Amino acid sequence: MAIEINDIGFRQGEALLSDSIFLLDFDGNSPKDLKLYKLLKARQENPDFEMELAEFICGDNNSFPYRSSFYLTKFFTDLGFNYTHDGTTRRYWVKDVLLQMTIREISLVVERGLFNKRDFRKVAKEKGQDCEDNYQKAIKEFKDFFNDSLNNNKGIDLSYLIDLNINTELLFDKDIDTDDEDLNRLIKEAKDRFFNPKDKQVAIEKLWDAFERIKTYYSGGNKKQSSSKLSTIVSQNFDSELIENEFYILTKIGNEYRIRHHETGTKEIPETKHLNYLFFRMLSLIDLCLTSINDYKFQLTPNE
Repeated sequence: MAIEINDIGFRQGEALLSDSIFLLDFDGNSPKDLKLYKLLKARQENPDFEMELAEFICGDNNSFPYRSSFYLTKFFTDLGFNYTHDGTTRRYWVKDVLLQMTIREISLVVERGLFNKRDFRKVAKEKGQDCEDNYQKAIKEFKDFFNDSLNNNKGIDLSYLIDLNINTELLFDKDIDTDDEDLNRLIKEAKDRFFNPKDKQVAIEKLWDAFERIKTYYSGGNKKQSSSKLSTIVSQNFDSELIENEFYILTKIGNEYRIRHHETGTKEIPETKHLNYLFFRMLSLIDLCLTSINDYKFQLTPNE
């Protein structure tokens, strides 16, 4: 923001300096500091932050109590600030006042001023309205303003504009072409079934079957040797311990949850969000395995 060299400009500069010092001393483990940090980020991201907040304070909408010149002065003096409305356009005057405030003072204005329930009760009584409804409506409008401020400089994901689902494009649309036709069939069926909400459980079961099968890709019956060979290929020029751990964890999940086994002791996965998570985690590993197999210079054929 542009700062004029006068008393108001000096106070604006002081506020900016104070906020900068706050950021230097910011304690991420303090709930109070986290609250102020988010509010400051919203202020920094939205160049119209003070003006939009001023319109709330003035009541220049249907969500907050309307405040005339007298009540704007009272609003600030009740909070301990020495500001007297000078007769200029209300929202511009309030904006200039807010620009002189630190983020701690802005927080005070919002919590104890803007959302002082006494003002909402007074208006509701005068108009025969429900105070709580008005209060909740104001909270929602402020939350929308706050979230919009935080995301002010964020563009839209291009994949949304062109109707592109990254998971679908990168994982679902890949051709499955290994020498093991049963493996190809299992992966394809898992992908096809996943798009039907009623078939997600079957889809994840088929995918885990594919994982167990791919672990035998390099052996004619010795699953342990084949799995070790595959893990070595997949982790080439990478972290072998990480890959081995992923093989182990996903195998364990398949055995302990109702995926590959349905005995009494296995755990059910009732939430769709968790089915989705596990499906894509496994699909990503299988995709990595298939890519690594194809890239392997001295690729062996199955069961060789």
